[in-house]
Amino acid sequence: MNANLDTMPPRLREGALTDDDRMLYLMDEISRGARRAYDARIAKIGLNQTQWRIIGQLLREPSLTQAGIAKRLELESATIGQAVAGLCGKGLMERRRAKTDGRAWQLILTQELDRLLPQLRESADGLHRVLWRNATRDEKRTLLDILVRIASNLDQSRTDAE
Repeated sequence: MNANLDTMPPRLREGALTDDDRMLYLMDEISRGARRAYDARIAKIGLNQTQWRIIGQLLREPSLTQAGIAKRLELESATIGQAVAGLCGKGLMERRRAKTDGRAWQLILTQELDRLLPQLRESADGLHRVLWRNATRDEKRTLLDILVRIASNLDQSRTDAE
């Protein structure tokens, strides 16, 4: 290699990452780290990450089909299918053919899951105590408002592109 090139300052790299880039990387790192921490907490009750994410999606949007959840979580349908089979095997969910589309699977959370919700809540609350340590209620509200706005902007840009 040319010694001159090795000692030259990487001018092209200066400014390559902006604060906006850093914020996106940080949000991704926080998201991955929080998922790993929650995984460790709920592994004790016998759920894996895909399973608790499916439960979370259904708690937010009970009408989602198995295919809809796969799309939302950006996971292969086979991965979702295995996780759903495990949840059904534990009695936490039932899978039925959707009334509106006989090809789609409707997922229904059961009373057995309702009995597990306090443990899931306790695990989430423990993680929140760690994540939000030293954050004020106003700071959290401001961050939530900003994140909602960012999510809305992203959704709008997807709609505009279609």
